[in-house]
Amino acid sequence: MRRYATQFLIFILGLAGWMPQALAQTKIPIGGIVDNYVGHVYINPATGMGEVAGYFSSIAGIENPFQGAPSEATAYFTYRSEPLTFTALPADVDTAMTLLNAGKWHIYFNSNPVSHPGNWSDPASFSQGQLVADLDHNALQIVSSGPVHQAVFSGELLASYDFVYAGKTLNFAKFFPDGITNFSSATNTLVQGGVPGFPIVFADAGWSVAKGHTEEGTAAKD
Repeated sequence: MRRYATQFLIFILGLAGWMPQALAQTKIPIGGIVDNYVGHVYINPATGMGEVAGYFSSIAGIENPFQGAPSEATAYFTYRSEPLTFTALPADVDTAMTLLNAGKWHIYFNSNPVSHPGNWSDPASFSQGQLVADLDHNALQIVSSGPVHQAVFSGELLASYDFVYAGKTLNFAKFFPDGITNFSSATNTLVQGGVPGFPIVFADAGWSVAKGHTEEGTAAKD
């Protein structure tokens, strides 16, 4: 009997290593996946201004990121940038480049997305709910060639705030305290008709990984 009890204890301890991060709140190692996301880029060419917004199809510490069938309308966690400046560079053969200024963006927790769904025709719908994280991003370059374009940026976690998900109090600072590096890929096919205020809209998607600081870098930051 004692042997079976010991085997059961070993089994339970083994499961602990596979517990959802929502329970464990474990810091993601440098280079580990923080999130996957789906978004739209909104641009007004008359002003050169725009923004990005969308939802997370997976994110650190969250076992089920949707309230129902996965979509922008059922995502618990969404994001939206502050206004961005889009500056086109001269084309290089068949490659086009666009610079975006450094800035800030934010993550939101919508506890009841079915009642307040995200809607691609309204970027503001992705900033509903509780603000749970503020991040910055460096200036970045969108590189467009053929039917797709890509971009990479890094950013710090400026602030994060407790929220309650599945009965647990969570804070994203427990998962990616040193910020992220984001990888984006998007289509050059435009959304027909755009949306009010943004004649140019296209879809993008990608993922982020956790970044870190060396001891020297952390000391210099302080």
